[in-house]
Order: sequence, then structure tokens, then C-alpha cells
Amino acid sequence: MEKSKLELQAFGWAFSGALVVLLVLCEAAAVILPGWQLAHNWLTLFSAAKVGSLRNFIEGVVASVIFGWIIAAVLVTINNRLLRR
Repeated sequence: MEKSKLELQAFGWAFSGALVVLLVLCEAAAVILPGWQLAHNWLTLFSAAKVGSLRNFIEGVVASVIFGWIIAAVLVTINNRLLRR
């Protein structure tokens, strides 16, 4: 079985995109179901602004992209170094 390395660029965009999609789903749930606290807790991880506000959404998207790339960098580095062994 051949070991394949992860590519940072592909993994970074994929992870960031997944976090942005989760944020959008949670924002939609917060607007549609304002009493559902599960969505509100996820949204307050990225911003101190009021849930459902434009500022909360923009800060959430920016934070999701940044954290997605940080997580990707860590995971790709660890994975690729472990594959060398």
C-alpha cells in the first residue's frame, strides 16, 4: 500500500470551506430557530457580536478561514512527517 502525502493547499481550502459551510448552517438555524441554543454556541466561538448580525457573520467567516488554515497546517505537517517513518 502506497502512502500518499496530504497537500497543504487542498486540505487548507477544504477544511476552511467546511467550517464556513457549518457557520452558514448555524447562522441559518439561529435566524430560523432563535431559541435553539446549539447554533448560538457555535456562532459565539468566532465573534462577540450579536448572533444573527452581519458583523457576527463576517467575523465568523474570516475566523473560519483562518482557523481552517491553521488546523490544516498542523494536520498536514503531522501527517506528512508520520508518513516518512
